Amino acid sequence: MIFINCENKIFGRINSVISKMMIFFNFYKKKIIFILFNISKIIFKKKFFFFHSGNIGNLKKKNITEKKFFYIKKSIYNMLPNNKNRKKNMKKLFLFNNNI
Repeated sequence: MIFINCENKIFGRINSVISKMMIFFNFYKKKIIFILFNISKIIFKKKFFFFHSGNIGNLKKKNITEKKFFYIKKSIYNMLPNNKNRKKNMKKLFLFNNNI
């Protein structure tokens, strides 16, 4: 089990570190569980996330701070390699809001 404290960590930096560790331990077939706590204290550099559907005038904006759990899981999921082990690795990731 690996415990990671996310207090006062930058969103993108902590996600890239976690995804690299997950890839490393998966390569050596280690059964390691990743537990992230203090999710509510992660530092976001941007407050909004912009996305576009491709149509004219369809730029939309969402607030990142409302769904922190969703965006953390989504960003780690997208950083993992696109193969059959991706879903297995995501089942090893657990997020908690407070200290353990």
